[in-house]
Amino acid sequence: MIINKVRKNSNLSIPTSLVIPVYNGELTVIEQLRLCEKILNSFTKKYEIIVADDNSRDNTSDLLKENFINNKNYKLIFNKTNIGIAKNIKNLYSQAKYEYICLYSADGDWSPYDIKKLVIHSYKNDSDIVIGKRNKRVYNPYRKIISFCYNFLPRLLFQVDTIDAGSIKVIKKTLFKKIPLLSKGVFFEAELIIRAKNERYIISSMPITFERSKLKKENGGKMKLAITSLIDLINLRLKI
Repeated sequence: MIINKVRKNSNLSIPTSLVIPVYNGELTVIEQLRLCEKILNSFTKKYEIIVADDNSRDNTSDLLKENFINNKNYKLIFNKTNIGIAKNIKNLYSQAKYEYICLYSADGDWSPYDIKKLVIHSYKNDSDIVIGKRNKRVYNPYRKIISFCYNFLPRLLFQVDTIDAGSIKVIKKTLFKKIPLLSKGVFFEAELIIRAKNERYIISSMPITFERSKLKKENGGKMKLAITSLIDLINLRLKI
C-alpha cells in the first residue's frame, strides 16, 4: 500500500499535461485520478488531466462523467469505438496543450507519486524524454520474454537503448510535434525514443514503483500487440 504524503513545493509551477488512456478501469480509475490531482497541485498551478476512455465495456465512462465532467482541470474523451492503446495514446499526446506531457496509467500498477518525480526531473535536467524504469521481476515468464524482445531488439538493430519504452514517461510537447512516426502499434513509443536519440535529444530515466494490482481486470493476451510491434520494428529498420 502506498503511504507517501503529498508535499507542497511552492517554488515550482511546471506546465503539465497528464494524459491517461483508460479501458475497463472501474475498479481503480477514480481513486487514482483523485490522487493524481492532489499530486499535480503540489508542484504546479498550471495543469490539465486528459482521460481517454477507449469504449470500455464496464462502468468506467459513467464513473468518469459522474466524478469529473464538471471539473475544469479535466478533459474527458470517450471513444465511440475501441481504437486500441496505440491510437489512444497518440491522440492523447496530440490533445495535450502544455509543454510537459506525462503519460500515466490508472490501472493500479503504478504509483501516482512518480508523476511528480518524472516531471520535476525533466524540468530540472532539461530532459526531452524521461522514462520511468520498472522492476521487471514482477512479470511472469511470458511477459518477461516479450519485454526483453521489445527492449533488446532496438539495441541490436538501431544501437539505441529504449530503457523501458512501454512504461510511464514524460515527453516534451515540442519533441512529439517535431518527430514523424511510422509505427502503427504500441512500438511507436520505442520509435519515438529511437528517433529522438538519433536526433540528439536529451533522454534520461529514473527508477519508479511498479506492482501488479490485485484489483485490475485482466484484458486478455497481448500477442497481437507483440506481432504488430515486430512488424513496426522491421518496417522502421528498412526506413532508417
